[in-house]
Amino acid sequence: MSAITQLRNPPRRRGMCPGVLAPMEVGDGLLVRVRVPAGVLPAASAKRIAELGRRYGNGLVDLSHRGNLQLRGVAAADMAALIAELRALGYVSEDAESEAVRNVLTSPTAGLDGTAVLDVRPYALALDARLAADRDLHRLPPKFGWLVDGGGQASLFDSSTDVRFDAVAVAVAGAVDGPLFRVGLGGTVEGAAVLGHCRPDDLVELAAALARAFLELRHTLAEPPRRMAGLVKALGVEALRERVAELLSCPHPSHAAHGPLPSPAGQGRELSPPQTSFPPPPSGGGSGWGQTPPTRLFLGPQPSWLGVAFPFGRLDCDRLEALAALTHEIRITPWRALLLAAPQDGAANTAKALGGILDHGDIRLKLTACSGVTGCDVGTTDTHADGLAIAERAGGLLEAVRMVHVSGCAKGCAHPGAADVTLTARDGVYDVALNTTPGGTPWRSGLTPEAAVTAVADLSVEELSCVR
Repeated sequence: MSAITQLRNPPRRRGMCPGVLAPMEVGDGLLVRVRVPAGVLPAASAKRIAELGRRYGNGLVDLSHRGNLQLRGVAAADMAALIAELRALGYVSEDAESEAVRNVLTSPTAGLDGTAVLDVRPYALALDARLAADRDLHRLPPKFGWLVDGGGQASLFDSSTDVRFDAVAVAVAGAVDGPLFRVGLGGTVEGAAVLGHCRPDDLVELAAALARAFLELRHTLAEPPRRMAGLVKALGVEALRERVAELLSCPHPSHAAHGPLPSPAGQGRELSPPQTSFPPPPSGGGSGWGQTPPTRLFLGPQPSWLGVAFPFGRLDCDRLEALAALTHEIRITPWRALLLAAPQDGAANTAKALGGILDHGDIRLKLTACSGVTGCDVGTTDTHADGLAIAERAGGLLEAVRMVHVSGCAKGCAHPGAADVTLTARDGVYDVALNTTPGGTPWRSGLTPEAAVTAVADLSVEELSCVR
């Protein structure tokens, strides 16, 4: 019996339920991260979590880039009570070791999107359960990540991870032969090293075998890498492939003598034989591959789902509860937005009244910011207020760029990568840099928040282009 078949009536075991990471001390108290397996949050659970966030926290909820919820402002004295409530709800693992390795990112529209290659929820949940139950895998580095993508309108093509399983349609002699997972190591769908393909029912065993191979091989190096990309760079993909070959299926790169594997940008490129194809690029996600804004909305074919975002991925418990009343199930996306599955009539108007963003062209989706002084002990500026001021005054620039990042310090927690414009705070002022990461060489330095907003508002697209 396969792991997928067993999952249809899974036993309730220690470490197999959803859980929280160890709380983290931040400026407004303890931050409790609630994992949402496969990104699927039943409305009843969302309402209960909102109630707990109001009772034990400060009522604020953040959406993370890993598809989780974060309850803010929890007092240390209330932590035990909150954990007990979440455990009773079924959202706390019994041990920290299993919790730390359950980093599985999943297509947020799985089971809702008819254009997807495959509904990947059963496979993602089975992988999550295996990671929790298999103590041999608890030795993986805490941030070691997995991705299970079914394609379709909300593809995870540009999410980087350690091991990715991307569903692809396979045709042999012109006939559909069923989906496979394309297995990539260390990166995005285009940047990952291709290991090969596997059958869906082999995903869990292949993942476990890859984890064990990673753990064994990393210790053969003088400086053991903590991520799969580092291991592949040091030893090559073949060192891993030979350890899991029996779990791979044709085709894999060694069988692709007639042409390269297809990529999302080159859908329809043929392999002869067989032929594999990725689903088309997602709609509403920006102007092209690699040009997607930090927050993406997928409005969906009504009545399948309704996409709702909030500035900087921040909402409160009252709004979460109100959104849960509009649907039977909320999906948490890795783009700091929510999807309401099969929303009720009038849900869009209600979501707008709650302050939700429903238009994927809204310029506020081009802004990203950390908590700043309101939620971080090292922040010295109100990053959210300054970001919204930029949205009000720099609409033309925001329409032309991919991202403006307002960072409370040089660490760049909200987005450590480069942005078109980055404001980095220090001692209550900002350094403004162009086309670089937080803390990069400034274009303007030592500006008050008001002056920094003005500088960005006055920045022309032509001036920005000259620094590219």
